[in-house]
Amino acid sequence: MNIIDKTGDFTLKIFDYVGSYCIFTALVIRTMFTSKIKFKHVLEQMYKIGTKSLPIVGVTLMFVGMVFTSQVAKEFTKLGASKIIGGIVGFAVWRELGPLFAGVVVAARVGAAISTEIGAMKVTEQIDALRSMAINPFSFLYVPRFIALILMMPILIIFANFIGFIAGLGIYVALFHGNPEAYFSSASQMLDVLDISAGVLFKGPVFGFIIATIAMFLGVNTTYGAVGIGKSATRTVVAILISIFVVNFFLSYLIF
Repeated sequence: MNIIDKTGDFTLKIFDYVGSYCIFTALVIRTMFTSKIKFKHVLEQMYKIGTKSLPIVGVTLMFVGMVFTSQVAKEFTKLGASKIIGGIVGFAVWRELGPLFAGVVVAARVGAAISTEIGAMKVTEQIDALRSMAINPFSFLYVPRFIALILMMPILIIFANFIGFIAGLGIYVALFHGNPEAYFSSASQMLDVLDISAGVLFKGPVFGFIIATIAMFLGVNTTYGAVGIGKSATRTVVAILISIFVVNFFLSYLIF
């Protein structure tokens, strides 16, 4: 087979995969509005996805905020612009660092878990068993996870933004003897409502959508037993991270 044939086959596979993903996503969205969803299942997924992710999101953003503030404070203090450090940290955390790192953490923790769980059910034919019992896997498995991620990602981003910003304040005061009032004052003057809310209202639901749909789609397409489950988990994390970075760029460009 020459390179042209290989390129054509690869292109067709890509289009086929993307088309299957779009059909799967459309079915999830349609089921959410046309089938009865048990609120209990949604709450269970919200706890697993959101509440259990709070510690790792908090630790991650604490150190991200600390590292960023320490670097910014060093350089801005040399320039005599220490009074605007709070605003600079606020810009970085609320616009980019908080939403992006929260998405990365959830992608690594939740995305892989969802893909592995659904993939294991697929290879052990548990999903087929649900269908044989007249249980729709979309309403029973997929939609609760989809709704939970859409709802919990904005909350996790709010938490991440707060932790990152306060951690920056701690470093600014402890290591650089900064004035907390100046930190908050510069942030309040430089940030507007869009800077604070855009990551929560726009990036949060979009990131949740990406994580949920990619993880479930790759999970339900798992093959080859235990080996396939591991491969699906790896592919899920890689695909979600790349998608989040790409989408984050366009969202930031369009919003800000």
